[in-house]
Amino acid sequence: MTKSSPRRKSISRRKRIALMATGAAVGSAVGLILGAVLTFWLGEGTVRAIQRFVRRLSGDNGQPNFDLLLQ
Repeated sequence: MTKSSPRRKSISRRKRIALMATGAAVGSAVGLILGAVLTFWLGEGTVRAIQRFVRRLSGDNGQPNFDLLLQ
């Protein structure tokens, strides 16, 4: 008695690319909508203050890195 293993159907390459593109488009749209709603609720000044705080935490001062430009 041999057990038959269930065969997985693989998704074609075209379907994978279409699924990834759909996911990217939906994610972008949701991000834009959530960002707009958040800015509307909190106010533009509050959102800019949050952006400045995040930039300070990440070490980005908003100016170009001239060392990289000299390469």
